[in-house]
Amino acid sequence: MNTNYVPWLHMHQPLVWRNDELIGNLEKMLRSDDNKQNWEAKLMIRAYKNPAKYVEKLRNEGYPAKIMLDFSGLLLENLEKIKNELNHMEVKGEKIGDIIEFYKKVMKKYPNSIEFAGTAYSHCYFPVTPEKDWEFQIKEWRNVFEDLLGKKNLKKVKGFWLPEMGIPGDKNKLSHLIRLLKKFGYEWMILPLESLKGEKEMGFEESVIKTNQPHLLKVGNESIPIIFRVKHNFIDQQAGCDASGVYEKSLLASEIFSGVSDKPALVVPASDGENGNTMMNQFFPETYEKFFKEKIDEKVSSLTVSEFLEKYYPKIESEIEISEEGSSWIGGHKNWKEGDKRIEINEEILKLSKNFHRIENKIKIAKPGKDVMKKYESTRHSLLIAETSCYTYWGTEFWFEQARKTLKVLEKKIDELNHLLDRKLYFTKK
Repeated sequence: MNTNYVPWLHMHQPLVWRNDELIGNLEKMLRSDDNKQNWEAKLMIRAYKNPAKYVEKLRNEGYPAKIMLDFSGLLLENLEKIKNELNHMEVKGEKIGDIIEFYKKVMKKYPNSIEFAGTAYSHCYFPVTPEKDWEFQIKEWRNVFEDLLGKKNLKKVKGFWLPEMGIPGDKNKLSHLIRLLKKFGYEWMILPLESLKGEKEMGFEESVIKTNQPHLLKVGNESIPIIFRVKHNFIDQQAGCDASGVYEKSLLASEIFSGVSDKPALVVPASDGENGNTMMNQFFPETYEKFFKEKIDEKVSSLTVSEFLEKYYPKIESEIEISEEGSSWIGGHKNWKEGDKRIEINEEILKLSKNFHRIENKIKIAKPGKDVMKKYESTRHSLLIAETSCYTYWGTEFWFEQARKTLKVLEKKIDELNHLLDRKLYFTKK
């Protein structure tokens, strides 16, 4: 049997403070006096367009291009917000234009070429995000995606990407997460192999076999199909792996996997789509385009993940367990959990989240009008933004300060909303 290769690109930009205004990091870079920042922002923007651009180009030429993508809700909103600017932007002679509209056009013309996965609205790190906010994060992303790309495209979203591939190890949390994903219609999710129980003791071939097939993650009474991203020691997409390298590794996967199964091997490398020179400038012309033009054949083909699961795995036999520690795409939780400042910010988020959820009980009693509900929705939005993983991941004072400013605004909004509701409840009782 052949190998099914499909690349996956993850896309995200956070919000940052500029002159007491919370704006997209792309906007901040574009408006910077630093020419280097300004230019890098334009290269990133081109990187966000590249998947649709290359799919359209290759499909127009008769090549069967496929790609998996996930965009954070914050990034989708920011691309929509700056679309007028994008309509007048050129990068190395290429006109950028309205990126969201371009995706809609390409996905309509070639409906089975681009598969989006769902994710969290603000790119929160699930292992440290308060559990009560998980549903908000999942639902808000879906709202944004539907508003910008339409209900028809949202219905095609079957898989889920945990930001930073952060998966909790606690069984109660895992069970809750699976329940939520299934509630919103998700049929599978992608995980890092490092999250698998016993992964550290695996040899090279065993780890390849694990990534080459889907598995069923069962936790108590809950279960969901999962696939694993291939490890860096197999295909390091972000560091650079050209079309020939991808093809040779796909053949190797088929050779190894054929020893245990008569089904095609699944090879899914996944990385940031805009992080660094390789992904911004080299991946599409050197790997993606050349693979679909020169390498794809009867031995190595390409389907999106949902197509692959539907065609080859209507039933999944293999069951797996997640390690008690959980994991991320860098192998652990250190960059989001450890260090005094990270702990301080995570504790403040937890405290304010609890305060916010107490307010929800008052809303049920007070049954407030549209003005109060508008304030409630604005407060909830600030809570989701405060949970952005970037604010702790980078471990620098700049990003910690973004978190502190956002939390300060959130605290003020919670206090104001609480005061409004207490007044309403007081006068209602009188």
